Amino acid sequence: MRSRNKVLSSEVKTLRSQMGTLVEKGRHDDELIDALMDQLKQLQEILGSLSLQEEKTRASQLLLDQQVNSEAQRSSSLVAQLRAMVAEREAKVQQLELEIGQLGVQYLRNKGVGEGSGGPEVNPAYAKFLEDPGQMKSPASAGDHVGRLGSSRSVTSLGHTLVESALTWPSLPSPHGASARFSDSPEQKGWQAQVTEFKTLWQAAEVERDRLTEFVTVLQKRVEESNSKLLESEKKLQEERQRTVVLEQHLEKMRLEPGRTSVGQRAAPRSKAGLPTSNTRHNPNGSERKDPSFTQLSNVPMESQMEELTTSTIQAMGIKTALPAAELGLYSLVLSGALAYAGRGLLEASQDGAHRKAFRESVRPGWEYIGRKMDVADFEWVMWFTSFRNVIIFALSGHVLFAKLCTMVAPQLRSWMYAVYGALAVLGTMGPWYLLLLLGHCISLYVASLLGQPWLCLGLGLASLASFKLDPLISWQSGFVTGTFDLQEVLFHGGSGFTVLRCTSFALESCAHPDRRYSLADLLKYNFYLPFFFFGPIMTFDRFHTQMSQVEPVRREGELWRIRAQAGLSVVAVMAVDIFFHFFYILTIPSDLKFANRLPDSALAGLAYSNLVYDWVKAAVLFGVVNTVARLDHLDPPQPPKCITALYVFAETHFDRGINDWLCKYVYDHIGGEHSEVIPELGATVATFAITTLWLGPCDIVYLWSFLNCFGLNFELWVQKLAESGPLAQIEASLSEQMSRRVRALFGAMNFWAIIMYNLVSLNSLEFTELVARRLLLTGFPQTTLAILFVTYCGVQLVKERERTLALEEEQKQDKEKPERRTTEASGG
Repeated sequence: MRSRNKVLSSEVKTLRSQMGTLVEKGRHDDELIDALMDQLKQLQEILGSLSLQEEKTRASQLLLDQQVNSEAQRSSSLVAQLRAMVAEREAKVQQLELEIGQLGVQYLRNKGVGEGSGGPEVNPAYAKFLEDPGQMKSPASAGDHVGRLGSSRSVTSLGHTLVESALTWPSLPSPHGASARFSDSPEQKGWQAQVTEFKTLWQAAEVERDRLTEFVTVLQKRVEESNSKLLESEKKLQEERQRTVVLEQHLEKMRLEPGRTSVGQRAAPRSKAGLPTSNTRHNPNGSERKDPSFTQLSNVPMESQMEELTTSTIQAMGIKTALPAAELGLYSLVLSGALAYAGRGLLEASQDGAHRKAFRESVRPGWEYIGRKMDVADFEWVMWFTSFRNVIIFALSGHVLFAKLCTMVAPQLRSWMYAVYGALAVLGTMGPWYLLLLLGHCISLYVASLLGQPWLCLGLGLASLASFKLDPLISWQSGFVTGTFDLQEVLFHGGSGFTVLRCTSFALESCAHPDRRYSLADLLKYNFYLPFFFFGPIMTFDRFHTQMSQVEPVRREGELWRIRAQAGLSVVAVMAVDIFFHFFYILTIPSDLKFANRLPDSALAGLAYSNLVYDWVKAAVLFGVVNTVARLDHLDPPQPPKCITALYVFAETHFDRGINDWLCKYVYDHIGGEHSEVIPELGATVATFAITTLWLGPCDIVYLWSFLNCFGLNFELWVQKLAESGPLAQIEASLSEQMSRRVRALFGAMNFWAIIMYNLVSLNSLEFTELVARRLLLTGFPQTTLAILFVTYCGVQLVKERERTLALEEEQKQDKEKPERRTTEASGG
């Protein structure tokens, strides 16, 4: 016993020194975060430039439409003026014809009076013809243009009549013949000269009219061309609006995640304990690579950019659409009241069932001084924060002290020190044979990586994982663990499973980068990092190796304060869960279906929702504690999962972001490509959930859970494809942005409850899931169904409002940083 105490004392001293080293190592996270922030700023600048180009295009299109309309108006007015001028010329010509006829009649009468009865007689028909003004009208007005017998007028190509003088009409000869004195009279010659002059003027007017008519025809053609261009522009505008709607549908799926940049289009499934929810908007490589679509986007024409943005960009339809404050206030009031009402029902049910026989095993004495019992149905939580709390704190504190000491003494050897400390911790906890078993798996995958065949590495990795999940191999390998204690099985499965995933990541990265030549020592340093060894989260090898290889990492200003805040938040969450379990027995009630069936509908819905929220809190606390230690070591570990309350699409549902990144990078994104086609997406999701089923342990309930979540993810893509079709896109384009946001929130509310139902299968039991579905959808229809749907709709709208606020704050931050960056560049230049 004394020797054991001495060993423990020496370990405590060593661990304290390591904690000091861990605190110092946290400074090296700054460079990586700065690099990620620079990439984020570049992507945001590209998006801003694309938005400005789109606005300029719209403005130029509007200006072109205005110019076409003004040109059409000017052409119409010019045509009207020309027509008025032509009508005026025709009226003048008709007036001249009448004057000529009247003058001819007057001349003949004067001639007849002067010569008396001895002169030649005028043909009565001829005189009548001259006296009749109607005969002087243009054939165009009379409807007789060509071919009339006895007509002495010539007709132009446009149907206008040239009027001959009365003395030059050959078709109407005098009955007695024309005398020489009559033809040689000076007056007659004057009249003939005047008629010739009028005829010349008329011919000139006809030529001018023909020219104006041709000009009017040209103008009409221009007007028709302008109208056709206008119609084409309107058609293009309509197409752009439809494309914008499709773009907005994609953009709304993007979510702002702290410290993450999303660069893809669709997401893979994530769920409890590594449920694979990938997002190609999420780059699994972090700072290692950039999406080529963004680096080449500025060199592509605007039309191509619009097409690409339709499938792969981040934007915000709906995200930047604000609702009235009164409407949001109503949503908050409804949601708060509904949660309070459901919580009251759960509290009363917990008090009524505290002394039931079925609750004795999982409801134990808690705060005896106020007579409260505690729900202890979750053995993992009890082990972590009750039975083995001191052991976990001791191990992690020792790692922190040891890391601090190594950073102070030999920072270039810190990765080796971490590996040695982790291997010793595994050796002391699980025994030497377990350590040798894991080393055997590591060496086998290292040898496979030397062959450079990714399919061989992945296949061997999955075979190794199956050996820890399926009998009889699992029974044989579990015999390598020496000793017996309550946490042994959990540590065995966690350590072996995460070891296989880490070794597979190492092997695949070695095949992807043969020029880097990673060694077995790199694999051992990667695998035996103690904070990640038993419970994760898992970092892909390329990210871990890059961050751990920094000799003198430097922290950003305020980083230590954020680490302390995260640690404090984890402690507060543990205390809040402990208090909650003394009043609400949400884990025990589902095990007694008879008692659960007596709950009101609102309390039953709150019970189902609270089970998922608790599972998220448990994962967030576990990863929060581990991430705090990793950040002290200057690492950037995967972030805790996104709150289940803010999830209303399957593409973002996950409870382990590290396993999600692993599955996205090596399986889902590799098979699914751009995640925009139905068949490749189906193959990618099936392969991803098949590996997830192997990770969770094959059994009937896991099969059902995988099938439901795989269907949910694919169904979202099918609905997205349907929404992008012409009719639905036109319908949405006709809606206002606010109404479009409301419609989307309604579908999000239905999807939210599908997520809850599908994951209740694995969190509780199939019988409890059937009970909830029957009560909420069948027995309670339509009152309960519509009421819960409306409350969920209010919650989705509030989540969307929060996302909108974050997006606006991010834009304001970018706008403030741009002038500072320009000033810095100018001063540097």
